[in-house]
Amino acid sequence: DNKPLWTRSPRDVAEADYNEFFKQTFGEFLDPIAHVHFNVEGTIEFTSVLFIPGMAPFEQQNWSAKSRSIKLYVLRVFISDEFDEDLMPRYLSFVKGVVDSSDLPLNVSREILQESRIVRVIRKQLTRRSLEMIDGLSSKEGGEDYKTFWEGFGRNIKVGVIEDTENRERLSKLLRFHSSKSETDLVGLQEYVGRMKEGQKGIYYMAADSVEVARAAPFVEKLVADGYEVLYLTEAIDEAVVTNLAKFGDHDLVDVTKEGLDVGEEGSK
Repeated sequence: DNKPLWTRSPRDVAEADYNEFFKQTFGEFLDPIAHVHFNVEGTIEFTSVLFIPGMAPFEQQNWSAKSRSIKLYVLRVFISDEFDEDLMPRYLSFVKGVVDSSDLPLNVSREILQESRIVRVIRKQLTRRSLEMIDGLSSKEGGEDYKTFWEGFGRNIKVGVIEDTENRERLSKLLRFHSSKSETDLVGLQEYVGRMKEGQKGIYYMAADSVEVARAAPFVEKLVADGYEVLYLTEAIDEAVVTNLAKFGDHDLVDVTKEGLDVGEEGSK
């Protein structure tokens, strides 16, 4: 069958075919850790296959570099792979894939894309499907795939929390940090809240250069001795993340070094 992979029904495409397509199309060595293949029908029609790579690119830290992750087709004709920022938010630039639109003109340009309602719909869908794919990884048994994902792309999720206000709440559930109760494994905010001490109102965190420095801080030692869990924020971006987030559910994110820290009912300062 010579039909392009994305034009076939997902039912007719084997896992191995997706993996092979991904590696050939994007020059990757490892299989993707997740993919999604979908059709959008209605006033605006397009087909897409999106992938999360098995590892981060080596030059990932250069945020200003242009990504070429999304290949845009119109009616199966390849148009360009230089429209990433019109089709995806910057923090999802690691998601690779193909989008085939039935509605865009064949002579589509950046100017047309920037004005296009069609592109806004596509972008919203690609963002939603990408986040669903990441949600799926985060809730998978065993957690190994999400661990791989977080090592490669955790920073992108943090940037998303800062930049994507519309999806901030959803992205906050994907965050992972070290903590006083899990120095080796990472903990999510939902997990933290699930094991909070009775009467505890806030989610406590300590920003420091490393887990060791955070653990040794007097504020932290005191709280841990009293049975509270403290998140360790060890990356430069983390403080901007919690500042933008401010709350998770009904719980404030609380810097343990702030004066007059109230730890709920116990009232120990």
